[in-house]
Amino acid sequence: MTAIDDVKARLDILDVVSQHVALSRSGRNYKANCPFHQERTPSFYVFPDRQSWRCFGACATGGDAFSFVMRSENLEFGEALQRLAQQTGVVLPSRQKREGQQAATDANQAALEFFQQTLKSAQGEPVRDYLDRRGVSRESIEKFEMGLNPASGGGLRGHLAARGFTDQQGVEAGVLRTGDSGWTGDLFRGRLIIPIRDSAGALAGFGGRSLDDSQPKYLNSPRSPIFDKSRILYGMHLAKDAAREKGLVIVEGYLDAIMAHQHGFDNVVASMGTALTQEQVAQVKRLTNRVVMALDADAAGQQAILRSLESSWRVFQSTVAGRSGSTTLFQRPSMTEIAIATLPEGEDPDTLIRRSPEEWEGLTRAGRPLMEYLLDTLATQVDTTTAQGKTRLVELVFPLIAAVPDPVQQDQYFQLLASRLDVTQETLRASVGSLTPARRASARTSRPATATASPFAKLDHDPVEDYCLALLLKHPELANIAENLREELFRRHENRQIVVQLTNIQQDERGDADGQITLNTEPEMLESLRLALEEEVAGQLEFLIQKPLPALDGPTRTRAFNESVSRLEERHLKEMKVEEGLRFSEAPPELLEESHQNVLDINQRIKENQSAKRAVDPRVAGTRS
Repeated sequence: MTAIDDVKARLDILDVVSQHVALSRSGRNYKANCPFHQERTPSFYVFPDRQSWRCFGACATGGDAFSFVMRSENLEFGEALQRLAQQTGVVLPSRQKREGQQAATDANQAALEFFQQTLKSAQGEPVRDYLDRRGVSRESIEKFEMGLNPASGGGLRGHLAARGFTDQQGVEAGVLRTGDSGWTGDLFRGRLIIPIRDSAGALAGFGGRSLDDSQPKYLNSPRSPIFDKSRILYGMHLAKDAAREKGLVIVEGYLDAIMAHQHGFDNVVASMGTALTQEQVAQVKRLTNRVVMALDADAAGQQAILRSLESSWRVFQSTVAGRSGSTTLFQRPSMTEIAIATLPEGEDPDTLIRRSPEEWEGLTRAGRPLMEYLLDTLATQVDTTTAQGKTRLVELVFPLIAAVPDPVQQDQYFQLLASRLDVTQETLRASVGSLTPARRASARTSRPATATASPFAKLDHDPVEDYCLALLLKHPELANIAENLREELFRRHENRQIVVQLTNIQQDERGDADGQITLNTEPEMLESLRLALEEEVAGQLEFLIQKPLPALDGPTRTRAFNESVSRLEERHLKEMKVEEGLRFSEAPPELLEESHQNVLDINQRIKENQSAKRAVDPRVAGTRS
């Protein structure tokens, strides 16, 4: 995988484009007014499935994330690559390193030719018979470029030397090895060779399967500048088109994936026996929101499977969390649906597909949600009829629920856990919330010792909202200037309810009904507020009152408060604009005029908000609208 491929694998075009324009959903795609020419009706579209963009208006052009950055920021390709590499954390190789990578790629290509020629030769006949007994067709042998490295060894080394490659280049490519005595020979001696290509189809390395009882059963190319199995899903270059339509099925072994493709299941890839990594998940999420992981029922490997699934679950959730902050409700992509297909006892995907393709198809279609699978499997390891067993299950499962960035799904899993334990949600929340910080630290390391203090509230905080309300509650004089503070500015339910109750108290005290907060927040008012709030919301009030704030003088504090209110107002208006734009694009003709006026009104309010911001702080007077 080249550095450019690595950068592309870590990018999501929605993240790149949304830094420059406000996108709205249009079916499976997103649209906006084109940033490269003036227009009233959106003609600029982003296609997440293809990781591309296109303007169907005056520009009549399109491309990928690189071309968008080049055009929007007026950069050359090298400059855009530097920018995006820095953004994604990819270290670009030096020229010398790039030349070494090319030499390794060329050596691998020469090795592939040798492996394929050997399999087709007379000495490959026993291996061809073996593949025939395994049900692998000649077409699959050709499609997956399978080969053979003979047991005699040395043949590949000689082949590479004849092609002008040194032993060192063969070692760096990962097809030769040097022993302790300094002797250099073939790495994959006596093995069936399965080439491994990255998602772009570039040859990265090889997998070698033993043809006798020698260990290891599978041997991969060593990690090198061009091969890292943590970044590759085997068969992705062949499966990605089908995965966009049908979702992705992940199996463990090469031959499992090969047999699936041979029988028409062309959306199958292999993880090569590892838990899914951040890079692999990034590839998956660009293609589909449905992932099925096919597992055999081998109890001997149950613990290893569970550790792998837990790791994969966390990586999927962290990938979603990394994206959720830069999108609105209408831009946020669908959460990935991860399902588990459990195979019959004693069978793996290879044998099941050969025996009954229909049964395989049914199992992968009817896969169970991963969280349900984990809950049921982990529940078999403890006695949930006892209090100690229930506590233990919470210790095992709750860190996985806490990793979910979406609060709706998180609450759904919390309800599921309560149901499995046969306790009320209130009882479960009280139990989780009473656990100690030391136990929380243990759970974060994925070594479940005891359950953690509840991270639910912590995951759901909005720093701008919290800062604004904390200032208001701690400094009563600010209430008299909080004219723009309204409940709809707040996303978080608890903060919105606090504002509602402040307004209600104001109306009760003064008979006002204009929705503005002009009351003081002296201790007696705070006590009235506590009594008016639900228990869950009262907990947020206590959090805000205890929240540490920096020491500021009066004018600076006033400016900070006004700035936070202005940011809430601006965010609210932008979200309204996205929502109204979505409505405008889908409204029937008779509503277009009304929708158009609403958009104009929102734009005017945004301009007024920006003008007010400049009046509050002259430092922003020079910023672009």
